[in-house]
Amino acid sequence: MGREINKLHPRLQKIISQLQEECRKENLVLGIGECFRTVAEQDALYAQGRTKSGSIITNAPGSSYSSQHQWGIAFDFYKNVSGHAYDDDAFFQRVGDIGKSLGLGWGGDWSGFVDRTHLYLPDWGSTTARLKEQYGNFENFRSSWEKSGAGTPSDGGTPSVSGSIVVHAGQIHANNFCGAGISADGIRGSRTKKAGIKVLQQALNLDYQAGLSVDGIWGSKSRQALGSHYVRRGERQYLVTAAEILLMLKDYTVNGVESPGIFGSGLEQAVKSYQKAQGLAVDGVAGSATFLSLIG
Repeated sequence: MGREINKLHPRLQKIISQLQEECRKENLVLGIGECFRTVAEQDALYAQGRTKSGSIITNAPGSSYSSQHQWGIAFDFYKNVSGHAYDDDAFFQRVGDIGKSLGLGWGGDWSGFVDRTHLYLPDWGSTTARLKEQYGNFENFRSSWEKSGAGTPSDGGTPSVSGSIVVHAGQIHANNFCGAGISADGIRGSRTKKAGIKVLQQALNLDYQAGLSVDGIWGSKSRQALGSHYVRRGERQYLVTAAEILLMLKDYTVNGVESPGIFGSGLEQAVKSYQKAQGLAVDGVAGSATFLSLIG
């Protein structure tokens, strides 16, 4: 099966490079496994446990285009230590968290079939349904990379996001969380700022049934809905998700984005760093003053 990173979506190639660097910083011995699969390769996996020996490992035949690997938007990873490739739960959790902080989806968060070795671009959701509906097959999808300017550079290098990779990841999360509809270019422009307001409005609606229009316009009704609400370490709310995304849109790294979010130590540290830089009270609590600053 294919382990060639250069056959993946160019943006995913870029994020893999970033993931490898972040793992090196934490002495996580990361190995990259399955990347792109052809129809024939997917069919061969599907045959295992059916017409060939072995255990069933996939329910997706190649002709169905139901595997994210067939679209070049996913890869598998493992611990690159002989004899211990898959026996370290903490390793997979941490790499999954780092991947999410860079804008990826993690199979470890799936319900039903949990795949802790799997990371993917979440732009099209957690399945291939939207890709199949829009493109039909991988060849059409691959052509769209070139038309959009996302194709792999002729020198074989890794394509780059024009702005910050962290802001870029935050933009993807904003699109997924509230349908912000912005380009994930890594640049904090006016549309990204408006998307941040939409993120906060969406969270207030989900947590407090605020009844706000998710329009990116911060008026008196939005300010009243925010009130004195806050989230702090240990809490689980959609307002935590908003804090995570808003910090990423300001180029602050957090330890992943969940919906609803769980306020952990990584987010607390990011909040403190932001508060210190903005001259706010450094308490690690995301309250109204912090949120108002984040959407400004």
